[in-house]
Amino acid sequence: MKKQSGLSLVELMVTLAIAAVLLTYAIPNMREFLLRQTLHTKANDMLVDFVFARAEAINRGEPIKITANTNWKSGWEITDKDGVVLRKSTDIEENITYKDNAATENTAIVFKPTGTLNASTARIINLKHDDVTLVKVLTVTLSGSTSVK
Repeated sequence: MKKQSGLSLVELMVTLAIAAVLLTYAIPNMREFLLRQTLHTKANDMLVDFVFARAEAINRGEPIKITANTNWKSGWEITDKDGVVLRKSTDIEENITYKDNAATENTAIVFKPTGTLNASTARIINLKHDDVTLVKVLTVTLSGSTSVK
């Protein structure tokens, strides 16, 4: 008797059916995972820039300012006391909404030479992706420490 090799048509169809069922559940979850990662990355990019601005204020011994371009969604720039741009963020993610607790969204955030925040209250910026329920909260305390939760 000859040894059979390969798959029968029935075995192949069963395998494809199982794969189709697994993909039906995996693809929507993968999309949400990628959207959450996009939000997480943008929040961390913002955190890195804020930490950079505070470190520059301490190292230079002068105030460093972070200003939203038109709003946070359109990017921001970090400038020294003479207005020289130290770093600029223009990497725009269309589906992320920024909500700032400041009176106007483009109110500058200024770190004093001591690294503390030049403000009367902490700054809180909420980042939310339009397609997922997750919200990332960037907080700059009066002491200047910055975190994302």
